[in-house]
Amino acid sequence: MRSPLHERHVARGARTAVFGGWEMPLEYAGGGVLREHAAVREAVGVFDVSHLGKLVVQGDAAAVYVDSCLTNALDRLEPGQAQYTMACDDATGGVVDDLIVYLRADDDLLLVPNAANSAEVARRLRSGAPVGVEVVDRHTEDAVLAVQGPRCDEVLAAVGLPVGHPYMSFRSGSLDGGATATVCRTGYTGERGYELVLPAEAAPEVWDRLLAAGEEHGIRACGLGA
Repeated sequence: MRSPLHERHVARGARTAVFGGWEMPLEYAGGGVLREHAAVREAVGVFDVSHLGKLVVQGDAAAVYVDSCLTNALDRLEPGQAQYTMACDDATGGVVDDLIVYLRADDDLLLVPNAANSAEVARRLRSGAPVGVEVVDRHTEDAVLAVQGPRCDEVLAAVGLPVGHPYMSFRSGSLDGGATATVCRTGYTGERGYELVLPAEAAPEVWDRLLAAGEEHGIRACGLGA
């Protein structure tokens, strides 16, 4: 499978590799892993991580059901907060996947598992879902962009998206005159950052606007190698 940003990556001379069945950029021409890594540590980088899974679980007592399927305690969360957790096999106790759960409401949750395990997590959730709880796989319908690094707030604010909320929380927002996105204070780089979950068809516009807004802040498009 390919990201909705595949043509943007090709135009930037990306070297690609397969991650969980998705052809994704590893690094870009004119920079490479070291420069892209340095940008995230010193300024800001934007990653396409649309290969990550996106599962929506909705219905009465959806949060109670999801809580019964994962290892961490969802009752610690308020709406607008996220939690790192794991899905384990009931028979062996082995880890099926690690993932992040975003609690939008008690009847509406977003789960972001890893690309390679997303279908299996969805299958397991569907197999035990009670009547009235629906598991919707939006793996290809939504995209995820990660804006990471010490200048990330300036870039998102420049395009009209919310910034400054606490780590492991999220807000909804809209680009000035453009697409809507869920803006999550999450990421895997070790730097301050955000992950944007948005409709796949909006991803090219948002990618372009982030790069344009971040030019004065030293932004780089970053492959997964960074």
